[in-house]
Formats: sequence, structure tokens, C-alpha cells
Amino acid sequence: MESAPAHGFIRFVPNALTVLRLCALPVIVYLYSLDVPGSSWTTAIVILVAALSDVADGYIARHYHVQSEFGRWVDPIVDRAFFFTIVAMLWYFGTLPWLAVVPLLIRDGLILVLAIPTRVYTTKGPEISRWGKASNFILICALQWFIVDIRLLGWAFFAVGATLYIASGLWYGYKVLVYVRASRGGGAPA
Repeated sequence: MESAPAHGFIRFVPNALTVLRLCALPVIVYLYSLDVPGSSWTTAIVILVAALSDVADGYIARHYHVQSEFGRWVDPIVDRAFFFTIVAMLWYFGTLPWLAVVPLLIRDGLILVLAIPTRVYTTKGPEISRWGKASNFILICALQWFIVDIRLLGWAFFAVGATLYIASGLWYGYKVLVYVRASRGGGAPA
């Protein structure tokens, strides 16, 4: 049995968490700048709380049926901005080399660019795959290991996560093209 959409304060919680996660980005960069080139447990904890807020906002929105158009658009953009900022921060402070960072940033840039035709030509684009979500989780773990200066674990997680991340981005791009092509031609997506 499906429950009715929630009313009152709870309907604002998912979007508030998304906005707070965006507001945490300058705090994360500032905190990391204080500790670099060493471990920054404070930064790692703030990132962990922000990542958990992303899980919470999705759960609350689905569980209480308070999804919004704002959340559908802004949450994925904030997620990409969050990841982009942390990766760029680690590159800027010399924690990660640019050769490790560039493929990830290109992948995210392409995903953001593909959001436009997906929105223009389809009513609902392809869903993010489970392995796309898994790659994001593994990469966040890798970045956390780098932030607390346990680089051996960071590189192990990074190798797996980056490979899955780039592969999932290519798969997502392919699915977007299929959806757009089917929508423009009037057929159902494969």
C-alpha cells in the first residue's frame, strides 16, 4: 500500500539537504587547505556527513513522496559539483596528479552536457546504473583515503573506482543517445 505525499516541514528536507551539501563545498576546501600536505580528518568527516546527506535526501524524497522538480534537476548537479570540487581540490593542492584527475572531470563534464538533450528530447532519461553508483561510492572512498593521507589504499580504490566511473559514464552517454534518438524518431527507447 502506497502512502500519500507528506505535507509540512518534511517536504522541504530533501531540497534543504541538497542546498546544505552545496554550501559545504567552500568549507571543505578551506578545511583541507589548513591541513595539506598531511591528513585532514576534519575534512574527511565533513565529506562523509555531506555524502550521507545525499543518501538521506534521496531516501526521504522517495519514502515520503516529496520529490520535486527542483530536486530532480539540482540534486544531480550538486552531486557532480561536489565530486568535481573535491577532485579539483586534491589536484590543486598536489594530492592527486592531473593525469588521474582529467579523465574524471571530462567524464563529469560530458554527463552534464548530456543532461541538456536528455531534458529537451525526453520526458525521462536513462537511470543511473548500479555500477555507476558503485563507482561513485568507490571513488569517494578513494578520495577520503587521499584526504587522510593513506595513499596506498587511496590508489587501490582509485584504480577500481576510476575504471568503473569512466565505463559507467560511457554507458550512460550511450543510453542518452538511444533515448534521444528514440524520442526524436517517435519510437520507444531500447
